[in-house]
Amino acid sequence: MFTAKELGNNIRNYRMRRGLSQGALAERLCVTPQSVSKWERGTAVPSLDSLCLLAQTLNVSADALLGTQNSTERVMIGIDGGGTKTEFVMFTESWKILKRVVLDSCNPNAIGIEESVSVFCRGINMLTAQNPNVCGIYIGASGFGLGKSGEQVQALLEKRYPDIKICSGNDILNVIACATDADRCVAVICGTGSIVFAKEGEKLTRLTGWGYLLSKLGSGFDIGRDVLYAALQDAEGLGSATSLTQAVEHKLGCTVADAIMDIYSHDQSYIASFAPLAVEAYDAGDAVAKEILCANADRLAEVINHAAQTYDCGKIVVLSGGMFTSARCFTALVQERIRPELEMIVPQNPQVYGACLLCARMCGAETEHASEKFWKQYQKLIQK
Repeated sequence: MFTAKELGNNIRNYRMRRGLSQGALAERLCVTPQSVSKWERGTAVPSLDSLCLLAQTLNVSADALLGTQNSTERVMIGIDGGGTKTEFVMFTESWKILKRVVLDSCNPNAIGIEESVSVFCRGINMLTAQNPNVCGIYIGASGFGLGKSGEQVQALLEKRYPDIKICSGNDILNVIACATDADRCVAVICGTGSIVFAKEGEKLTRLTGWGYLLSKLGSGFDIGRDVLYAALQDAEGLGSATSLTQAVEHKLGCTVADAIMDIYSHDQSYIASFAPLAVEAYDAGDAVAKEILCANADRLAEVINHAAQTYDCGKIVVLSGGMFTSARCFTALVQERIRPELEMIVPQNPQVYGACLLCARMCGAETEHASEKFWKQYQKLIQK
C-alpha cells in the first residue's frame, strides 16, 4: 500500500544513486529544494506532473517510486572482485537472481581507493536503478586483505549508502563459502594473480599472494610471462624451439621483440591473457609448454603442502580461479603434486555465489538449497 513515507524514502534513495543533491534535483524539476526535502521526509507528496517528471529524471518507473512494484521479499547484492573483473549479482531472499553486472577490476591496491569505490558505486547503481530497497551488500574482493584498503573502501561505501548494511572481506572468503562450510581448509585462488590461505576456524593465514612483483605462485600472470619469455628465447636462439612462439606472434600480430613497448604498456591481466596459449600447446604435446605448466604447478603445490603441514587447517583444499576452472590440465598437474591425503574441491558455482551466500547469512536469509537454485539461473544468465 502506498505511503508518503515510502515514497519519500524511494525518492531519496534514487536521487542519491543518481548522485544528485536535493538542490540539483529541484532545479531539474523546476521546484524549490524545500519541496524536495518535504517529499523525502514524507510531509508532502509531489503532484502527478511532478511525480512523472521525477520518474523521468531519476530514470525509474512511477511504480518504483510509489513502491507498488516491490515484492515483500528482501533484496541483497553479492560482489566478487578479482584482478581482472568485478562481478555483481542482485538476488532475493528466495534466491531469485534479479540482475548481474560485470565491470573492471576493483582492487584498491592496484587502482587506488577512489577508483575502487567508483567501480563499486557504478555496479551498485546499475543494479538498483529499478529497485533501490536493498537490505544488504557483501563484498569479497582482492586487495581487501592487505593493509587497510578494504576497510577504507567499506567506510566510504557506507557513507554513500547509509541505509544498506555493508560488509566486506578478502575474496578468498567467497571461494571458501562456495565450496564448503568446514571451519578448516586450505583455500587457493589462481587467476591473474595467485594466493593461498590456511583457514583455522575464524583465523586466516596468508601464504604468499604479495602481488605480481613479489610473488611467484603459478598465477596466470606467471604463466603468461613465462610464455612470452619462452617465445623470446626461441626467437633469439637462446632457448628450445616451441610452438608457443608462433601462437604468441599470431596473438600479437608481430614478433615479441617488436611488441615489447606495447606489452609493457599493459597491466598484469594482459600478460595473464597469454597463459591459455600454454594450456593449448601443452594439450598439443609441446615440451616447453609442459615445462612451463609443470614448473608453475610445482610452485603452487609446494605452498599448498606447506599450509596443510604447518597449520591446523584440515584436509580440504578449495581451488578457484581461471587457471583451475578453464585449464583442466593445470588442475591435474597441481593434484599430482599435493599430498595424497588432501581432498581437492573445485567449486561448481562462481565466486560471486560465495559473496551472495555470505550476504544472505549476514542478513539472516535462508540458504538451504541455495547452491542449486543459484547455479541453474546463473547458467542461463551467462549463456545469454
